[in-house]
Amino acid sequence: MKQILAITFALAISTSTFAQEEEMINRRELGQTEIKFNMGTALFELIELSYERILNGDAGVGISTAYSFAESSEFRGMILPYFRFYPSERQKAEGFFLEANTGVIFSEEDVFEYFPGNSLITGENRTGFGLGVAIGGKFISKRGLFGEVLGGLGREFNDETSIEIYPRVGINFGFRF
Repeated sequence: MKQILAITFALAISTSTFAQEEEMINRRELGQTEIKFNMGTALFELIELSYERILNGDAGVGISTAYSFAESSEFRGMILPYFRFYPSERQKAEGFFLEANTGVIFSEEDVFEYFPGNSLITGENRTGFGLGVAIGGKFISKRGLFGEVLGGLGREFNDETSIEIYPRVGINFGFRF
């Protein structure tokens, strides 16, 4: 009886160990660096690229840069460093996240100068600074491809620009390596 019990116990342990090894092979450890492109803003002539570094299982820091090709807009671009908190337990830096960001916003405003018999319109470049928050979700494949949806707002505190509130929205696609 003891031999049957010992063989059953040994078989159960070896099966369990084999299943854990197979799971580790199937679930490859992804890297800590991400590069992404915002398809949501590209529809509105705003090209945004981002880089994010995963610090640990539930935090990451990154930077987004955006440039506007729209001639009718005063907004020219921004540099946006951010910090993200991922409370999910599923995988490293995946699922629901909260973001805090600080924006450096570049704009170009038309300045009208009137001279007797003539008027002149010139563009004046301005820079503003702001703070913002966003929430979103990130969904990662086993190969490192991912999609991300986020939304939020930021407040520009400098009176240099006419932009008081900046949106933080996106439908990002990227790769983690």
